[in-house]
Amino acid sequence: MGLLALAGCGGSSSGGNFQQQSSVTITGSPPSAIGVGANWQYTASVSGTTNQLVTWTVSSGGGTIDASSGLYIAPLTIPSPAKVTITATSQANPSQSASTSVTVQGTDPIGTVSAVTTLPSCSGNLQGATCFQMTVSCPGIADITAYLKVNNPNAAPVGTVLFGVGTGGSGLYDDPNAGGFMMGSTVVQNVLTGSFNTVQVSFGAPFDNGTQPNGWLQGPGGVRRLACRYATLADWVYNHPQKINSNPNNTATNSAPMCATANSGGSGAIAYAVFEYGLDPEFAMIEPTSGPPMTRIDQGCSPCNSNVQGPVCAGSMNQANLCYESADAGVIDEAYQSAGTGTPTLCTSALNGNSTPAGLFLSDSILYNGNISLPHTTVKMLFGDLDTSNAVPQGMVWGQSVSPNAAFQCIADAGHPIPDVTDGAMQIASDIQQNCH
Repeated sequence: MGLLALAGCGGSSSGGNFQQQSSVTITGSPPSAIGVGANWQYTASVSGTTNQLVTWTVSSGGGTIDASSGLYIAPLTIPSPAKVTITATSQANPSQSASTSVTVQGTDPIGTVSAVTTLPSCSGNLQGATCFQMTVSCPGIADITAYLKVNNPNAAPVGTVLFGVGTGGSGLYDDPNAGGFMMGSTVVQNVLTGSFNTVQVSFGAPFDNGTQPNGWLQGPGGVRRLACRYATLADWVYNHPQKINSNPNNTATNSAPMCATANSGGSGAIAYAVFEYGLDPEFAMIEPTSGPPMTRIDQGCSPCNSNVQGPVCAGSMNQANLCYESADAGVIDEAYQSAGTGTPTLCTSALNGNSTPAGLFLSDSILYNGNISLPHTTVKMLFGDLDTSNAVPQGMVWGQSVSPNAAFQCIADAGHPIPDVTDGAMQIASDIQQNCH
């Protein structure tokens, strides 16, 4: 645990039995860098007094910080200077303070991949695959174990496609018995037949015996910071083509063109990767299906009777409310919880009309700044006419904010899991084959 302390001269105070040689300490491991619009919860302790209250301040132009709670939110553009000073001052004795600095940069910092091993066997419906296990480490959050199921075409690969399931990505796209889809294997097989490397991403099932049920969304850290896990893994795939296709005739220096599709919460992971984590240059095309539902978390985690509405498929059964259902709010809650704790329930509490840390949910939203510029990435989005979840309006709000414009299509017989129906599966495969170049 990193500690940063600045001790001052002794003194006395009626604010909490202040003693000699006191000091303020900024606790935890504050980040060295943070993306524009992102957040960090600072904490501090005060020695020599029972009064542990501090007042938080931030250097001019460096964003905002809640004076009482220490929740810092970076500015929407890189400040000058980019290095921002955060200070905690003892309320018991204002002569005592501690400071730390954080550099605000254009995108969130990406993590690292280590301990890459080849598994002795693979799960799922598609045969002939190679499966990998690896550790993903990201700033400010716990490490996580991730898994890749890789199939290679018989011919020279023309690109690489990532596949992800919903919620926290704990499952295999081609395996409906492990969090995947009824027609998931059809999607992957058709893309493989088109001479693409196929890479199914799992943050748990069926490899881990249920030890990571929440996948990449297991907190604490918040949704945006946790999305670093998927972004880091995608970046690793892009930069390790010889691991993804070990054929000696594969002379590629990266996995380009690299494309991706995922449903619901998995589409959120892709959206964070291309924008918040700056991987737009690495993705030639993405196809979010039924999402991303994290477009405006602040609207999702707010009472439905006061909620704004978004666009939906014409003539569909879609609901226009951006607010989450209680089960969806529970998934967002987990992003702020340690595993197995069940608290805090920030989104559920907000959904029920209670107050939440000001600015936190907007900062953690994909659409925190009103527009999504993806100059290198083609975007095609699919939604189901029978989907009554908030994923449709949340996803469409995101798509309408993308520049260049995203293409939309609604599947008449699809509900929330688009790859569960044949025409949804065939449309995904067709879109990737036509646009991943």
